[in-house]
Amino acid sequence: MSGVIQLLPESTANQIAAGEVVQRPASVAKELLENAVDAGATVIKLYIKNGGCTHVQVDDNGSGMNAFDARMCWERHATSKITKAEDLYNLHTLGFRGEALASIASVSEVEMKTKTTIESIGTRLLINAGKVLTQENVACTTGTSIKVKNLFYNIPARKNFLKSIAVETKHVFEEFQRIALAYPTISFEYYNQGSMVTKLVSGNLKKRVSDLFSVKEEMLIDTSEQTEIVGITGFIGSPKLAKRTRGNQYLFANGRFIKDAYLNHAIISAYGGLLEDKTYPFYILFLDVDPSKIDVNIHPTKHEVKFEDGRHVYTLLQSVVKKNLGHYFILPSETQLSNIASNQEFRTSQFQTTQPNVRFNPFDSQKTRTPTNWEKLDELLNTPIDTPKQREFIRQDVQSTTISIEDIFQVENTYLALKYNGELWLVNQHRAHAQVLYEQYNSSQQIASQQLLFPRTIELSSVEFNLYLDMQEEINSLGFDTSEFGKNTIIINGLPAELSKSDGADVVVQILNDFSTDLQNLKVSKKEALRLATAKHAAIKAGTVLSLSEMQRLMSDLLHCKEYTNTTNGKRIIMKLTKSSLERFFQ
Repeated sequence: MSGVIQLLPESTANQIAAGEVVQRPASVAKELLENAVDAGATVIKLYIKNGGCTHVQVDDNGSGMNAFDARMCWERHATSKITKAEDLYNLHTLGFRGEALASIASVSEVEMKTKTTIESIGTRLLINAGKVLTQENVACTTGTSIKVKNLFYNIPARKNFLKSIAVETKHVFEEFQRIALAYPTISFEYYNQGSMVTKLVSGNLKKRVSDLFSVKEEMLIDTSEQTEIVGITGFIGSPKLAKRTRGNQYLFANGRFIKDAYLNHAIISAYGGLLEDKTYPFYILFLDVDPSKIDVNIHPTKHEVKFEDGRHVYTLLQSVVKKNLGHYFILPSETQLSNIASNQEFRTSQFQTTQPNVRFNPFDSQKTRTPTNWEKLDELLNTPIDTPKQREFIRQDVQSTTISIEDIFQVENTYLALKYNGELWLVNQHRAHAQVLYEQYNSSQQIASQQLLFPRTIELSSVEFNLYLDMQEEINSLGFDTSEFGKNTIIINGLPAELSKSDGADVVVQILNDFSTDLQNLKVSKKEALRLATAKHAAIKAGTVLSLSEMQRLMSDLLHCKEYTNTTNGKRIIMKLTKSSLERFFQ
């Protein structure tokens, strides 16, 4: 008798598991790199092509496998890391479930070569969609080499969810960085499209951080504390290293990179008022916890963990970061101050003393009071509209008219207030200008570039530099004049006219960061994301004082845009208040 419930075929079960474990090429790179670390490798090389979509390869000089293990490791739930359920709570390795390799093989084409130190000949396997096609003896070096080609070739629907090559490359390199940071004593090499991008020699953590992120070692604050609950080591960055994106924040638990918003809040809150608004600190911290006090098996990607005593870990982490920041910014001691004073040569002050005018009375004359912006707003609200003489902003087919001072003014140097068509308009000047620039970038007109008197060189992280190389042509088409200038360094010879007074180096980095974010979150094209990022950072900022002519020009340009009430991101540019809405508000 047959029922409706049946066992899934092994291949189908592996593809379902792949949906959890193998989300993108970066997932493949992560699993292969972790296996290489667990194999005791001292040199690990990562090769990718087309963001890892067509080729991911990891070579290591670890312990390797014999012919039997080489075949068994591709079976589901085959592992050398655990033998019973209790072992899950005493883990000292990165991989342990035995799902990853089987899942990877089920959605790709795999070639593996491996050899142990005691064998004279190695083993080669070819696997296609989970099926072993070939297993043979082969001459190879000690260690393991695994190539994963054409990821998701047999699941086209899943392949369509992959992002652009630039975004996938960024994710792969992020996984490479995490492993490289966790194991500074291992040498790593990273190759993209056949060219070496990064070579990291074995050393200490400070040198590894400096090599990966191009930061000066004196900007890193050593952080170390041992308690009964958790051991904390690593580095926190000086507030000068803070950025407007969360990129350079790395937290590890027992050598495993984790994402924990709760502990991240502990670190950020410890900085207190040392950070500028909407910036995030740089940190690379390692938590050493008793394996029995932490659960790393709550999520397939193993990026999320659960601490048995999370509240105490939070408090200790926050306290340690505060203490080390305090040591970094500590004031000189009284002894140091006295020594400094004794070495100073004191001289008589050369400043002449002045005598106050005791007869001065500030109330002798009546002073005229200058109306504030808010008084102007009140005056504007109470001024009747002269409909026959009312001036309007005209669209592209009609020449724009000039607006007098009574029609438009700034409020708190952030918003524009004006009367238009019987309505009171409040305009966000930054969003208005960003929208104007964005539509200009989308037009076919040439974007003006201004050459710098003194070209600027900036050193990027490896991720940013690779992203720049992929986007160089598009960046220069927006009015930038940039080119490569050595390893991970670019030179800026010119900027768009709107950015001529800005810090071009900072803007380029911010544009690259925002570009990758917009590309993922908004699901827009590569050019679209770059234009959005450039317009955002080229636009005038809140707090900028504008002249009357500048306000008039901005509003005229805005009303010539195809979309002027909201930005492309959907944020409001204009708030309109009608007489009826005001009457409802005041009841």
